[in-house]
Amino acid sequence: MQNNIVTMAQPDHEDSSQPTFTLFPRRNPGLTSNKAFPTRRSFPFVALSALIGLFLLVWIYFFSIFHKPHHSGTWRHHRHSSALKIQHIIHSPSFRRTVFTTPAAGFPEYRDLTLLLTITNDTTSWGSLTVTSDAVFTFEDFISRIRTQEVPVESLHLGLLTSDLQAYNSYVTTLSRLTPVEHIPWAKAEIIYLGKLPGPNGRMQDSHVDVGRESRHTLDLTSQTERRRYLARLKNFLSSHMLTPEVEHVVWLDADVYGLPTGLFKRFHELGRIPVGYNIDGMVKAGLREKDGIMVPGENNSNSLQERGVPGAAPPIGLITLRCQSFDHPDYDRNAWSGFGKRPPSWLLNNILRGTEYPEMGGWAKAVSQLTSGTEDNDLVKLDSVGGTALYIKADLIREGLVFPVYSVIGTEWGKDGRDGIETEGLCYVAERLGWGCYALGGTWRTLHADV
Repeated sequence: MQNNIVTMAQPDHEDSSQPTFTLFPRRNPGLTSNKAFPTRRSFPFVALSALIGLFLLVWIYFFSIFHKPHHSGTWRHHRHSSALKIQHIIHSPSFRRTVFTTPAAGFPEYRDLTLLLTITNDTTSWGSLTVTSDAVFTFEDFISRIRTQEVPVESLHLGLLTSDLQAYNSYVTTLSRLTPVEHIPWAKAEIIYLGKLPGPNGRMQDSHVDVGRESRHTLDLTSQTERRRYLARLKNFLSSHMLTPEVEHVVWLDADVYGLPTGLFKRFHELGRIPVGYNIDGMVKAGLREKDGIMVPGENNSNSLQERGVPGAAPPIGLITLRCQSFDHPDYDRNAWSGFGKRPPSWLLNNILRGTEYPEMGGWAKAVSQLTSGTEDNDLVKLDSVGGTALYIKADLIREGLVFPVYSVIGTEWGKDGRDGIETEGLCYVAERLGWGCYALGGTWRTLHADV
């Protein structure tokens, strides 16, 4: 049987009737060019369209994620690998800040916010112990002691201001490396470098004032006044910068207060939430000034009336502090006192606390350690002046105009300062004119202050 094999001959040229697919199609020379409708090359057009679309997408993404705030000169934003958002904002060579935001800050409905504020001159401002140990405290120690207060993270914001650029960079590095994020005791923190305070006419000016820790006990009255004037300006700058509508409580802590009693922030909050109309007379055990000229029934069962001073009503709680103790000072913060007489120096106060009596001491101002003697932890004592080692302030007072006085407000006249009441010592004077009172925690409440 013969197989019929049909062989298909291959053409010597391309069959123009068959479709061909090439990357760059050639023009068929058999076709006549039509100048009115030129042949379109589809690939370059598509590629150009894709490039334009990609450019638009990148442009939109860049300005939606990395937008530049209107108030900053230079701005950089990056996201930490553990969901910690970090913003670096440079306003000027003397003013820059870094904002750290944790996932806990995403609770806009939370309205009982506490603002924790502190100021350092440099990294040595955290203090050290030289008598009982050789401990040197750092920013990390500050974070640890705030963490032990067990404040709900979403309810706490930190504002930390320093006048040293190296310290600023150190604090930023510390927070940037703090992992996991859950170990950060606040929802938001702002580290601020302020090398110079704003001066008149918009110029920046140097302080020319030594605000370091070693100068706090100088006996030079002029130097001390200028130092406290500058500290008051720094504190006003920080509080006004950090205060937001959600803040209800403000807590100031000195950087070198290394010991905080357990539950201190909780106690601050409990007292700060007491309604204005609530009568706290029963809680106040000392420090209330007497009302002059109050007529009360006479003694010896007499129907006559005699004039006698009786304690006045306790004003609503606006500011709260507590006793501060160091190794050799049972009452370290001597800016907290009640009364308007002589304020005895530390050595004299120590003698009084040991039982020594002086003929004229009845008219002297009383320190916190004297006022809290015999009181319980739930008690309060009324103060006429407060210090800043650990200080609670209701945020509404700041909104009403309470500031750290930058001059002596008591006894002021046109053209000159008064005789007393600068920085923290003028706070109660201003607060009372706004209808609020200053108090100290009674009983065993106390903070511990570094030696150096």
